[in-house]
Amino acid sequence: MSDRSHNARHRAGRQVPSEQSHRAEVQVPSEQSHRAEAQVPSKQSHRAERQVPSKQSHRAKRPTTSKQSRVVAGLALPTAATVALMFCATGAAVATSPKTQTGDFTQSAAAMTSPQPATATQATLRARHLKELEHAQAAATASHLQAVRENLALIRATAVARGVERKKIAAAAEVAKAAALAHSWRLPVTSPVLTSGFGYRWGRLHAGEDFAVDVGTPLASMSTGTVDFAGPESGFGNLVKVRYWNGMVSYYGHMSRISVNAGDKVDPGEIVGESGNTGHSTGPHLHLEIHPNDGDAVDPLPWLKAHHVAF
Repeated sequence: MSDRSHNARHRAGRQVPSEQSHRAEVQVPSEQSHRAEAQVPSKQSHRAERQVPSKQSHRAKRPTTSKQSRVVAGLALPTAATVALMFCATGAAVATSPKTQTGDFTQSAAAMTSPQPATATQATLRARHLKELEHAQAAATASHLQAVRENLALIRATAVARGVERKKIAAAAEVAKAAALAHSWRLPVTSPVLTSGFGYRWGRLHAGEDFAVDVGTPLASMSTGTVDFAGPESGFGNLVKVRYWNGMVSYYGHMSRISVNAGDKVDPGEIVGESGNTGHSTGPHLHLEIHPNDGDAVDPLPWLKAHHVAF
Protein backbone atom coordinates (compact mmCIF):
# COMPACT_ATOMS: atom_id res chain seq x y z
CA MET A 1 0.00 0.00 0.00
CA SER A 2 1.28 3.35 -0.92
CA ASP A 3 1.86 6.33 1.39
CA ARG A 4 -0.97 8.45 -0.02
CA SER A 5 -3.64 5.91 0.59
CA HIS A 6 -2.31 5.35 4.03
CA ASN A 7 -2.62 9.08 4.89
CA ALA A 8 -6.13 9.20 3.55
CA ARG A 9 -7.25 6.39 5.80
CA HIS A 10 -5.59 7.92 8.73
CA ARG A 11 -7.50 11.24 8.26
CA ALA A 12 -10.79 9.47 7.85
CA GLY A 13 -10.22 7.52 11.02
CA ARG A 14 -9.57 10.69 13.04
CA GLN A 15 -12.71 12.56 11.76
CA VAL A 16 -11.54 15.95 12.75
CA PRO A 17 -14.73 18.04 13.23
CA SER A 18 -15.17 21.18 11.23
CA GLU A 19 -16.10 24.62 12.58
CA GLN A 20 -19.77 24.13 11.73
CA SER A 21 -19.96 20.76 13.39
CA HIS A 22 -18.20 22.16 16.42
CA ARG A 23 -20.74 24.98 16.72
CA ALA A 24 -23.59 22.51 16.44
CA GLU A 25 -22.22 20.41 19.23
CA VAL A 26 -21.65 23.39 21.52
CA GLN A 27 -25.31 24.55 21.09
CA VAL A 28 -24.96 27.96 22.69
CA PRO A 29 -28.43 29.07 23.77
CA SER A 30 -29.82 32.17 22.04
CA GLU A 31 -31.29 35.28 23.72
CA GLN A 32 -34.87 34.21 22.98
CA SER A 33 -34.40 30.74 24.44
CA HIS A 34 -32.73 32.25 27.47
CA ARG A 35 -35.67 34.59 28.04
CA ALA A 36 -38.11 31.73 27.59
CA GLU A 37 -36.31 29.63 30.19
CA ALA A 38 -36.08 32.52 32.63
CA GLN A 39 -39.86 33.06 32.42
CA VAL A 40 -39.85 36.52 34.07
CA PRO A 41 -43.41 37.27 35.21
CA SER A 42 -45.07 40.27 33.59
CA LYS A 43 -46.79 43.21 35.39
CA GLN A 44 -50.22 41.81 34.61
CA SER A 45 -49.41 38.38 36.04
CA HIS A 46 -47.79 40.01 39.08
CA ARG A 47 -50.85 42.16 39.70
CA ALA A 48 -53.04 39.12 39.23
CA GLU A 49 -51.04 37.17 41.81
CA ARG A 50 -51.18 40.08 44.31
CA GLN A 51 -54.97 40.27 43.97
CA VAL A 52 -55.27 43.82 45.44
CA PRO A 53 -58.83 44.29 46.58
CA SER A 54 -60.75 47.18 44.99
CA LYS A 55 -62.54 50.02 46.85
CA GLN A 56 -65.92 48.44 46.21
CA SER A 57 -64.88 45.08 47.68
CA HIS A 58 -63.21 46.86 50.60
CA ARG A 59 -66.32 48.94 51.27
CA ALA A 60 -68.49 45.85 50.94
CA LYS A 61 -66.56 44.06 53.63
CA ARG A 62 -66.98 46.95 56.15
CA PRO A 63 -70.19 46.57 58.06
CA THR A 64 -72.48 49.62 58.00
CA THR A 65 -73.65 51.10 61.22
CA SER A 66 -76.41 53.58 61.95
CA LYS A 67 -75.81 57.14 63.20
CA GLN A 68 -77.41 56.36 66.57
CA SER A 69 -75.23 53.25 67.13
CA ARG A 70 -72.12 55.28 66.25
CA VAL A 71 -73.11 57.95 68.76
CA VAL A 72 -73.70 55.26 71.38
CA ALA A 73 -70.41 53.60 70.58
CA GLY A 74 -68.63 56.96 70.88
CA LEU A 75 -70.25 57.67 74.19
CA ALA A 76 -69.64 54.20 75.70
CA LEU A 77 -67.03 53.95 78.38
CA PRO A 78 -64.04 51.59 78.09
CA THR A 79 -64.52 48.02 79.19
CA ALA A 80 -62.06 48.57 82.02
CA ALA A 81 -64.54 50.96 83.68
CA THR A 82 -67.28 48.35 84.01
CA VAL A 83 -68.40 49.89 87.23
CA ALA A 84 -68.39 53.74 87.32
CA LEU A 85 -69.41 56.12 90.04
CA MET A 86 -71.80 58.80 88.86
CA PHE A 87 -72.14 61.68 91.26
CA CYS A 88 -75.54 63.21 91.52
CA ALA A 89 -76.35 66.82 92.52
CA THR A 90 -76.55 65.67 96.16
CA GLY A 91 -73.04 64.15 96.02
CA ALA A 92 -74.25 60.56 96.43
CA ALA A 93 -72.37 57.86 94.53
CA VAL A 94 -74.42 55.58 92.26
CA ALA A 95 -72.97 52.34 90.86
CA THR A 96 -74.03 51.56 87.34
CA SER A 97 -73.62 48.43 85.32
CA PRO A 98 -72.52 48.42 81.71
CA LYS A 99 -76.05 47.70 80.48
CA THR A 100 -77.52 50.54 82.52
CA GLN A 101 -74.73 52.85 81.39
CA THR A 102 -75.31 51.96 77.75
CA GLY A 103 -79.04 52.57 78.11
CA ASP A 104 -78.47 55.91 79.80
CA PHE A 105 -76.11 57.04 77.08
CA THR A 106 -78.57 55.86 74.44
CA GLN A 107 -81.32 57.94 76.01
CA SER A 108 -78.95 60.94 76.32
CA ALA A 109 -77.95 60.63 72.67
CA ALA A 110 -81.57 60.40 71.61
CA ALA A 111 -82.39 63.43 73.72
CA MET A 112 -79.54 65.42 72.21
CA THR A 113 -80.45 64.50 68.64
CA SER A 114 -84.17 65.17 69.03
CA PRO A 115 -85.48 68.83 69.13
CA GLN A 116 -86.29 70.15 72.61
CA PRO A 117 -89.73 71.76 72.99
CA ALA A 118 -89.92 75.16 74.69
CA THR A 119 -90.87 74.75 78.29
CA ALA A 120 -93.34 76.90 80.18
CA THR A 121 -90.51 78.57 82.08
CA GLN A 122 -88.74 79.59 78.87
CA ALA A 123 -91.98 80.96 77.44
CA THR A 124 -92.57 82.95 80.62
CA LEU A 125 -89.05 84.35 80.56
CA ARG A 126 -89.40 85.25 76.88
CA ALA A 127 -92.71 87.01 77.52
CA ARG A 128 -91.22 88.85 80.48
CA HIS A 129 -88.23 89.90 78.39
CA LEU A 130 -90.50 91.20 75.62
CA LYS A 131 -92.56 93.13 78.16
CA GLU A 132 -89.42 94.66 79.64
CA LEU A 133 -88.31 95.70 76.16
CA GLU A 134 -91.70 97.30 75.51
CA HIS A 135 -91.51 99.17 78.82
CA ALA A 136 -87.97 100.33 78.04
CA GLN A 137 -89.00 101.53 74.57
CA ALA A 138 -92.04 103.31 75.99
CA ALA A 139 -89.88 104.97 78.65
CA ALA A 140 -87.31 106.03 76.04
CA THR A 141 -90.06 107.43 73.81
CA ALA A 142 -91.60 109.32 76.72
CA SER A 143 -88.20 110.67 77.73
CA HIS A 144 -87.53 111.78 74.14
CA LEU A 145 -90.91 113.47 73.90
CA GLN A 146 -90.33 115.20 77.22
CA ALA A 147 -86.94 116.44 76.01
CA VAL A 148 -88.54 117.71 72.79
CA ARG A 149 -91.24 119.51 74.78
CA GLU A 150 -88.64 121.06 77.06
CA ASN A 151 -86.60 122.20 74.05
CA LEU A 152 -89.68 123.70 72.42
CA ALA A 153 -90.60 125.45 75.64
CA LEU A 154 -87.06 126.76 75.95
CA ILE A 155 -87.13 127.99 72.35
CA ARG A 156 -90.47 129.70 72.90
CA ALA A 157 -89.29 131.25 76.14
CA THR A 158 -86.10 132.42 74.45
CA ALA A 159 -88.08 133.86 71.55
CA VAL A 160 -90.44 135.62 73.95
CA ALA A 161 -87.51 136.92 75.98
CA ARG A 162 -85.79 138.11 72.84
CA GLY A 163 -89.01 139.74 71.67
CA VAL A 164 -89.38 141.47 75.01
CA GLU A 165 -85.75 142.49 74.92
CA ARG A 166 -86.14 143.83 71.39
CA LYS A 167 -89.22 145.77 72.48
CA LYS A 168 -87.32 147.16 75.45
CA ILE A 169 -84.42 148.12 73.22
CA ALA A 170 -86.78 149.71 70.72
CA ALA A 171 -88.58 151.56 73.49
CA ALA A 172 -85.28 152.71 74.97
CA ALA A 173 -84.20 153.83 71.51
CA GLU A 174 -87.41 155.74 71.11
CA VAL A 175 -86.95 157.32 74.51
CA ALA A 176 -83.37 158.23 73.66
CA LYS A 177 -84.47 159.56 70.31
CA ALA A 178 -87.24 161.54 71.92
CA ALA A 179 -84.85 162.81 74.57
CA ALA A 180 -82.31 163.76 71.94
CA LEU A 181 -85.04 165.43 69.95
CA ALA A 182 -86.38 167.14 73.04
CA HIS A 183 -82.93 168.48 73.85
CA SER A 184 -82.07 169.42 70.29
CA TRP A 185 -81.80 173.01 69.13
CA ARG A 186 -82.94 174.80 65.98
CA LEU A 187 -83.48 178.28 64.56
CA PRO A 188 -86.91 179.94 64.93
CA VAL A 189 -87.06 180.54 61.16
CA THR A 190 -85.71 178.83 58.06
CA SER A 191 -83.30 180.46 55.58
CA PRO A 192 -82.84 183.65 57.64
CA VAL A 193 -81.09 186.80 56.44
CA LEU A 194 -79.00 188.65 59.03
CA THR A 195 -79.66 192.41 59.10
CA SER A 196 -78.40 193.73 62.44
CA GLY A 197 -76.09 191.99 64.89
CA PHE A 198 -75.48 191.96 68.62
CA GLY A 199 -73.70 195.11 70.04
CA TYR A 200 -73.91 198.79 70.89
CA ARG A 201 -75.36 201.33 68.50
CA TRP A 202 -76.51 204.94 69.08
CA GLY A 203 -75.25 204.58 72.63
CA ARG A 204 -77.45 201.67 73.43
CA LEU A 205 -76.90 197.88 73.53
CA HIS A 206 -78.64 196.00 70.80
CA ALA A 207 -79.00 192.79 72.87
CA GLY A 208 -80.11 190.43 70.05
CA GLU A 209 -79.84 189.38 66.41
CA ASP A 210 -82.25 190.63 63.74
CA PHE A 211 -83.39 188.22 60.97
CA ALA A 212 -85.19 189.84 58.03
CA VAL A 213 -88.36 187.89 57.16
CA ASP A 214 -91.75 188.70 55.69
CA VAL A 215 -94.68 189.52 57.93
CA GLY A 216 -96.59 186.37 58.85
CA THR A 217 -93.58 184.02 58.72
CA PRO A 218 -94.15 181.15 61.23
CA LEU A 219 -91.87 181.26 64.29
CA ALA A 220 -90.98 177.94 65.94
CA SER A 221 -89.78 176.99 69.42
CA MET A 222 -86.02 176.43 69.57
CA SER A 223 -86.30 173.35 71.86
CA THR A 224 -88.44 171.80 74.59
CA GLY A 225 -89.64 174.33 77.12
CA THR A 226 -92.43 176.30 78.78
CA VAL A 227 -93.90 179.65 77.77
CA ASP A 228 -93.00 182.26 80.45
CA PHE A 229 -94.64 185.28 78.83
CA ALA A 230 -96.88 185.92 75.78
CA GLY A 231 -98.17 189.46 75.12
CA PRO A 232 -97.27 193.07 74.33
CA GLU A 233 -94.09 194.55 75.81
CA SER A 234 -92.69 198.12 75.58
CA GLY A 235 -90.24 198.47 72.68
CA PHE A 236 -90.70 194.79 71.66
CA GLY A 237 -94.26 195.04 70.47
CA ASN A 238 -95.79 191.57 70.72
CA LEU A 239 -93.31 189.41 72.70
CA VAL A 240 -93.06 185.67 73.55
CA LYS A 241 -90.60 184.38 76.18
CA VAL A 242 -89.84 180.62 76.34
CA ARG A 243 -87.84 179.00 79.15
CA TYR A 244 -86.11 175.84 77.85
CA TRP A 245 -85.05 172.61 79.58
CA ASN A 246 -81.48 173.88 80.26
CA GLY A 247 -82.64 177.18 81.85
CA MET A 248 -81.98 179.37 78.82
CA VAL A 249 -84.75 181.93 77.94
CA SER A 250 -85.36 183.16 74.38
CA TYR A 251 -87.10 186.43 73.36
CA TYR A 252 -89.13 186.72 70.13
CA GLY A 253 -89.94 190.44 69.49
CA HIS A 254 -91.97 192.49 66.99
CA MET A 255 -94.39 189.59 66.32
CA SER A 256 -97.56 190.15 64.36
CA ARG A 257 -99.48 187.33 66.01
CA ILE A 258 -99.12 185.16 69.18
CA SER A 259 -100.50 181.58 69.22
CA VAL A 260 -99.49 180.43 72.75
CA ASN A 261 -100.23 181.41 76.32
CA ALA A 262 -98.06 181.64 79.41
CA GLY A 263 -97.55 178.20 80.96
CA ASP A 264 -97.92 176.24 77.72
CA LYS A 265 -95.49 173.36 77.06
CA VAL A 266 -93.80 173.52 73.73
CA ASP A 267 -91.71 171.01 71.75
CA PRO A 268 -88.82 171.69 69.38
CA GLY A 269 -90.22 173.23 66.20
CA GLU A 270 -93.66 173.93 67.63
CA ILE A 271 -95.17 177.15 66.21
CA VAL A 272 -95.62 179.93 68.84
CA GLY A 273 -96.62 182.81 66.50
CA GLU A 274 -95.79 184.82 63.36
CA SER A 275 -93.21 187.47 62.57
CA GLY A 276 -94.25 191.11 62.16
CA ASN A 277 -93.28 194.78 62.51
CA THR A 278 -94.74 195.76 65.92
CA GLY A 279 -92.99 197.95 68.57
CA HIS A 280 -89.85 199.98 67.79
CA SER A 281 -89.11 198.38 64.39
CA THR A 282 -87.73 199.71 61.12
CA GLY A 283 -89.15 196.85 59.03
CA PRO A 284 -90.55 193.30 59.17
CA HIS A 285 -88.07 191.11 61.00
CA LEU A 286 -87.56 188.77 64.01
CA HIS A 287 -85.64 190.15 66.96
CA LEU A 288 -84.01 187.16 68.78
CA GLU A 289 -82.36 187.41 72.20
CA ILE A 290 -80.59 184.61 74.18
CA HIS A 291 -80.52 184.83 78.03
CA PRO A 292 -78.61 181.88 79.54
CA ASN A 293 -80.16 180.85 82.89
CA ASP A 294 -82.54 183.83 82.44
CA GLY A 295 -79.58 186.19 82.96
CA ASP A 296 -78.07 188.88 80.78
CA ALA A 297 -78.31 188.56 77.00
CA VAL A 298 -75.38 187.14 75.02
CA ASP A 299 -74.50 187.23 71.34
CA PRO A 300 -76.84 184.65 69.71
CA LEU A 301 -74.48 183.62 66.88
CA PRO A 302 -71.63 182.12 69.01
CA TRP A 303 -74.21 180.46 71.28
CA LEU A 304 -75.97 178.84 68.28
CA LYS A 305 -72.68 177.56 66.89
CA ALA A 306 -71.77 176.09 70.28
CA HIS A 307 -75.10 174.19 70.25
CA HIS A 308 -74.61 172.89 66.67
CA VAL A 309 -77.29 175.07 65.12
CA ALA A 310 -76.52 175.84 61.48
CA PHE A 311 -77.74 179.01 59.72
